[in-house]
Amino acid sequence: MHLPRKPVAFALAAFAALFAGCATSSQSGGSLKGVSRVYVAETIGATTPETTGATNAVHDAAVRELGARGYVVVPAAAQADAVLRSSWRIRQSETNNSNIPVVSLSVSLFDKSGHRLFDADSGSSVPTSFWNESRAAQEASVMLGRLTKASVQQK
Repeated sequence: MHLPRKPVAFALAAFAALFAGCATSSQSGGSLKGVSRVYVAETIGATTPETTGATNAVHDAAVRELGARGYVVVPAAAQADAVLRSSWRIRQSETNNSNIPVVSLSVSLFDKSGHRLFDADSGSSVPTSFWNESRAAQEASVMLGRLTKASVQQK
């Protein structure tokens, strides 16, 4: 059976758009030049059993990914050039009139003056039941993988 080309092309484009941009990110107002030491703050926001268990996974993945990108993670904000903050965003699902909460994860890097240097989120919110430690770690790694590498080398 021969399928018409335009509907097939449209369907493929729609399918690709569904997966494109699953995570969004941007470099914001400030410059990452001179940032080498980062403090990773506790993840804040929604407290559900799924996000509570995944919070440590977000922190651990952030530490690993920052290290892989050449940043030094420090134990106190006072020692850092920038602070990485992460948060869970929870809201009620708007589909099928369900009461199932949906959650997304965001990360932002701020300089000492509070200017946002980097911002990323996990994209569309998904039901809380889809979040676990593995998914949270993967999402954090993917988002921070878009962060430019550290330009200042530590001794």
